[in-house]
Amino acid sequence: MKLAYFPGCKINFYLRDYDTSFKSLMEKLGVDLVQLPFNCCGYPARSTSFEISVFSSIRNFALARKYDLDIITPCKCCFGQLKYASYQWHENKELKQRMDCLLADENLFWDGKTKIKHLLSFLYNDIGVLEIKKKIDHKLPEKKIVTQYGCHALRPFTITGFDNPHAPGIFEELINITGFKTVEWSKSTECCGNPIYTSNKNLSLKILNSKLKAASESGADHICTACTHCQIQYNDLSFQNECQKHNITPVLFTQILGAALGIKKEKLGEDRLPIFDLRVS
Repeated sequence: MKLAYFPGCKINFYLRDYDTSFKSLMEKLGVDLVQLPFNCCGYPARSTSFEISVFSSIRNFALARKYDLDIITPCKCCFGQLKYASYQWHENKELKQRMDCLLADENLFWDGKTKIKHLLSFLYNDIGVLEIKKKIDHKLPEKKIVTQYGCHALRPFTITGFDNPHAPGIFEELINITGFKTVEWSKSTECCGNPIYTSNKNLSLKILNSKLKAASESGADHICTACTHCQIQYNDLSFQNECQKHNITPVLFTQILGAALGIKKEKLGEDRLPIFDLRVS
């Protein structure tokens, strides 16, 4: 299976371990990732220029369509933006005509058929939990963990179609087959605070502190992410004195699943949890 890999703008600069572990995981599962000259998904421009925001996404779809490939991304912000732009392109005829003209200037076109897949929905829907479970031969210790779903994948459901926005469950199902045990907590579907980090840092960190407190109160050892922005946000706070009291370690899902599948630890990135060396058969 071949898919166009859309890492987004931040992963190569701020979270290379996500890139490394994502690629290793896809290789293990037999997915051939193709890297294309994608531009930004367009989300950062949405508040200042609706059309630039949408065209940024549509241009990426057109590039993937040129090679007859669907797109996969590990970033829920990028996933949400690409789904949003696709929806707008399909629903707004005038907008579609303007986008098509802009694409034509670059000898590109898009027929609306390219699909955008997020890592989690791809694993759950395209490969399947049972198939992945069959490949796990290095179960991890039963550490307690909570999930950070990420806002842009869940809402609005009519556009993203990712999972039940009020009671999602695919993330927990995928984590539980690794040996880790997910626990319920009150803030799994709430924003991590990263989208407003640059405009209102104090509020952003206040939001995240409340999430870490709730995660700690649930009895969890770790908080698991499958989104570039969420992991960056937790990394920002995880080393601050004010948050050490929560004793919660953020971890990438790609590293957890990769460890359970027996991927060599050096292929999961430099920032690895020590528990990955405590695998049990």
